[in-house]
Amino acid sequence: MELGDNVIIDHPRHLLNGCMGRIVGRRGNRTLDDLWILVYIASKMRSYLVPESILRLEKKNPESVT
Repeated sequence: MELGDNVIIDHPRHLLNGCMGRIVGRRGNRTLDDLWILVYIASKMRSYLVPESILRLEKKNPESVT
């Protein structure tokens, strides 16, 4: 995941489950294999620190060429 990618919080027990946001920063290791990711959520107008392990990339709609 890179800065500027659109992501969705995907964990059933997380308070923000299903919210879409944009990655705006990285803030160090939560564990050896998991980073804290700073995600801006426009619907809440605020940024949250979320573990990378519960994020998934938002799939972009394929652009139709006419």
